[in-house]
Amino acid sequence: MRTLILLALFVVFLGQLTPRFEIIKSIYQIDLIASLQTQFAMLSIALSLLLGFWNRTVMVIFLLVSGLLIAANFNAYLNSTLFISKTEELVNQREGDAIKVLQYTFDDSLDLALSPIYQEITQQNAGLIILFNVNELHIDQLKTLSEGRFNYGIRKKESLPSNIAIISKYPISKKQKTSFLDERGDLVSLGIVFNKQTLDVFAMHPPRPTTEVNWRRRNLMLNTLEARLNNADNTSPYSLVVTELYTTVWSKYFPNLTNLRSCAYTMGLYGTWYAKPWLKSLGGLGAINTSHCFFSYRLKTNNLETHQVAHSDNNIVTYSVIIPTT
Repeated sequence: MRTLILLALFVVFLGQLTPRFEIIKSIYQIDLIASLQTQFAMLSIALSLLLGFWNRTVMVIFLLVSGLLIAANFNAYLNSTLFISKTEELVNQREGDAIKVLQYTFDDSLDLALSPIYQEITQQNAGLIILFNVNELHIDQLKTLSEGRFNYGIRKKESLPSNIAIISKYPISKKQKTSFLDERGDLVSLGIVFNKQTLDVFAMHPPRPTTEVNWRRRNLMLNTLEARLNNADNTSPYSLVVTELYTTVWSKYFPNLTNLRSCAYTMGLYGTWYAKPWLKSLGGLGAINTSHCFFSYRLKTNNLETHQVAHSDNNIVTYSVIIPTT
C-alpha cells in the first residue's frame, strides 16, 4: 500500500505538475516526461480509485487534486466544438473554399509495407498532402501519388529535404528551402494558389529527440521556427505551418507563434503517435500528439480527424483549411 501511495503521489503531483516547472526547459528527461499528461491524467484517476479500497477520504482528496491538475493542464485544449456536428460549421462556405489537408509521419522502421499506407493516404483524397520521414525507398510510391498533381521534394534536385514530401492538387507558385542545421535542419516554404489567393505553407521536420544531442538540435529548430515566423515580414495573412515537432503542447519548447494559432488549441487535443502498439486500443487517449499545425488568423480550420494505420505507430491527421472569399 505504501508503494501505491508513493506512486500516486508521483503521478498526481510530480507528473502532472511538470508543465508548470520552468526547470523542465533545461533537463532532457523531464521535458520528455512532461509530454505524457494524458497518460498521467488517466493513471492518476485509476490510482485514486484504487486507494479507495484502503481509505475513502484519501481517495476523495487524490481525486480532487487530480481533477484540479487535469483541469489546469487541459482547459485550454478541450474545445467543445469537437462535440458539435461538423457539417454545421461549413454552412456558409462553398465546398471549393476549403482545402483538405493530410499530414502523416512514417515510422522509423523500414520493414513496414509501404503500399497499404499509401493506399490509405490516397483514399483520403486530400488536396494538400505533407509527408514526413520519407526517403528514397518511397520515391516510386510518391511518384504514383503525385500523378496529375504538383509536388515538392520528389525531384532529384530537391532530394526530399529533411525527409519531407509535399503533394498538392493546386498549383505551387513558389518554392524555398532555408537550412539551419546540417541534418533535418530545413524549413520548407511553398506558395499554394487556391481560390485566387496564395496560401503560404511552411513544413519542418526536426530531429527526433531520442538522445540529448538530438533533443538540443530539435529545440534549436523549434526556437528558429518561432523566431522566423514571429517576424511579421515572414508571415502572410494566409499562412499554414505543418510540422512533425516531436513534442507536445506541454513542453516549454512548444513554439509560441504570435501571428498563428495552434490546431490543438482551436480544435482540441488529438493523438498522433503510440509509444506501444497495445495503446491503440485506447484510441486517442493512448496516443501522444507530436504532429502539429498552426494557421494565421485570417484562416479557419475544422473537421480535424485522426485515422489509425494498421501496423504503424503513427496516425494520419486530416483537417480542412478555409480561405475567406474575396
